[in-house]
Amino acid sequence: MEMKFRYFTKLAGINLKHNFLPHLLAALAVVLLTPIVFEIFSLDEKLAAQPLEMLLSLVGVVLLVPIFFPEQDENIKDLIRSKKTDYLSVCILRIIYSAFTLFLIIGSFIIIMAAGESKVTIEHFIGTAASALFLGALGFLTAGISGNTTVGYMTSMIYYIINFAVKDKLGKFYLFSMTQGSFTEKYWLLGASVIMIITTFLYLKIREQ
Repeated sequence: MEMKFRYFTKLAGINLKHNFLPHLLAALAVVLLTPIVFEIFSLDEKLAAQPLEMLLSLVGVVLLVPIFFPEQDENIKDLIRSKKTDYLSVCILRIIYSAFTLFLIIGSFIIIMAAGESKVTIEHFIGTAASALFLGALGFLTAGISGNTTVGYMTSMIYYIINFAVKDKLGKFYLFSMTQGSFTEKYWLLGASVIMIITTFLYLKIREQ
């Protein structure tokens, strides 16, 4: 058990260094861009939701969509398959630390907003995380099924843009519902995110067999 733990720790370190760092830097760029595009201090609850839902939620796309990116190179995929660790286990490890980083970024940003006298609550954290996870999971699903990360990015971004075009006509799957004073949609987004991630892994498991 200890050897297995050390092996996975080493594996996580390698992935973080060689695969995750560029995406982390891109996520931090989104964080730095948010206060440039939106005011983030001294906001009421509805206004505070705008920078969180409408821009910061893009960290979900940046962090979750490229989970399968390294294996787009068939040589790397064959190398991973030749190792004793199951390929899907590596992907699960990646999505765990990517999701953790997503929560950490959103939580830290909300703390900064609270320090700047914006009226943010735990619902802002959960709601932003839900929108970010949904956008990321949507691209994760399409990237996993198509085998092409670019398709995943395009799917997520098209859906993101659609939310500006049709606004709340997307019903339960509207990304920016907190700006309208509604939180119910976030439960649907969270549920759909979990379903898409599980579906992707089930599909890949069947395909690998």
